[in-house]
Amino acid sequence: MAIGMLEETDGAGSSLVALRAEVLRIADEFVQDSVVMSRRDLADTVAFTEELAKVVEFLQLVGARAVEDQNVAALGESSSGLGWSEPPAPADASASVASDTTSDAATGARRKKPRPEFKDTADYLRGRLGISRTEARRRLRVAADILPQRRLNGEPGAAKLEHLGQALAEGAISGKAATMIRDAVDRVRPVAAPEALVAMEENLTRQAQETNVDVLFTLVAAWEEALDQDGAEPSPELLKARQGIFYKGKRNGLHKLEIAATDEQHEYIATVMNVATNPRIAVNRAPSDHGACPENPEAVGAEPENGQDSGQVWQDPRTREQQLLDGLVAGCKLALATDELPDTGGYRPQVMVTIGYKELCGEISGSGHAVFGGLVTPKTARRIACDADIIPVVLGSKGEILDVGRKHRFFNRAMRRALVARDKGCAFPDCCIPSVWTEAHHIKPWWDGGATEVVNGTLLCSFHHALMDNGNWEIEVRQGIPWFIPPAYLDPERRARRNLYWHAGISEALAAAQAAAST
Repeated sequence: MAIGMLEETDGAGSSLVALRAEVLRIADEFVQDSVVMSRRDLADTVAFTEELAKVVEFLQLVGARAVEDQNVAALGESSSGLGWSEPPAPADASASVASDTTSDAATGARRKKPRPEFKDTADYLRGRLGISRTEARRRLRVAADILPQRRLNGEPGAAKLEHLGQALAEGAISGKAATMIRDAVDRVRPVAAPEALVAMEENLTRQAQETNVDVLFTLVAAWEEALDQDGAEPSPELLKARQGIFYKGKRNGLHKLEIAATDEQHEYIATVMNVATNPRIAVNRAPSDHGACPENPEAVGAEPENGQDSGQVWQDPRTREQQLLDGLVAGCKLALATDELPDTGGYRPQVMVTIGYKELCGEISGSGHAVFGGLVTPKTARRIACDADIIPVVLGSKGEILDVGRKHRFFNRAMRRALVARDKGCAFPDCCIPSVWTEAHHIKPWWDGGATEVVNGTLLCSFHHALMDNGNWEIEVRQGIPWFIPPAYLDPERRARRNLYWHAGISEALAAAQAAAST
């Protein structure tokens, strides 16, 4: 790829030209050395590259804002050369023949005044930088809110999103994360109180520095749902009109069904389907419809021989989609096999929704959390509570379990339910594995005197369960909540982390913001 030479300028421009040349030199060395570098040096170089990219993204925002402020798109880059500049207006208006003409200083001849080449700043940035108009508008949009506003006297004022702007200026978050936060705050601005908007911005900015963009996407959705519940949920009439199972015909030997379900209906369906997707349940290891059965161990590669475990890891040949279908069909077969299916329906599925008491009663704004469907409104939680087998779990103000139950060698069913209510899924930071696929882990090992109780347990997926057994990570219980302490090679300061995917901390942040606003 050919790289054109940049015109060297004074100040920041010349510094960036020199920096660009140095970065290109480093990149050339990295290409040659990356295959022989130690894994530690390679990891550090990749991390430093990402940190540098965040700083560059902040420079892009600053540049877009400066181009907008100086109206480069209309006035041009210079009075001669690449652009044009508006000549000063004559003292006598009659001296100008027409507004679209100007006088040549050397010859006195009249000539047409050049027109701007670009419609607006976004169009200029697209043409000058070779970026899309969408990207140009994104930079202008974010820069307008994270950079200080200029007062009439030219002095800098406060930025609309000060916390987000400071994090960007420090190179702590990426431009994509900043865009997600800025746009989310803007969407809920018409319906949220000022203190709630500040809490949203501050918390999402902090969490963006602690997690990745995928988890941040979930956190943004949770904040929007909490602050704009009424605007986000369609009316019951509209949902009823759209829901249903739609038969799409039979193609290539398969019947096509499309399901449009509400949050409540989806939770029932997903509860049944996901039983078949849990890789830890032995009963799901022999799906006869997909070429594997207990009588044919070679087909599955890990069935016990003569009652002895071969030690091999069984590989499920089914795709996740096939597993979900098998789970749904198995649930229907079970309902029919019980011979207790009345005309009005069978046993109600056992659905768990975690929601604070005040949110459920409507005393404060907030949302519930279903095992499979994620965020649900208090209205949906109340509907499920009216028609499902209720599992009462009492949580403290910080999400801690107040009743730890009896001690056993293994976590019993009731204790696991308490762990599900607290952890919601794998508790390891950034993991999004749902609770049905997790295992109850002793924080302090039982063989080392650790009790089998909820405060000494946490949910972990198979991968992170094995990772914790390696001993590099540590778990510290704070007010009944497990926090994970990474090894020094990942974080020299060993700052404790919590899974933000399942715990956005919205209720606590809003309560603190409301308390601060009332004082």
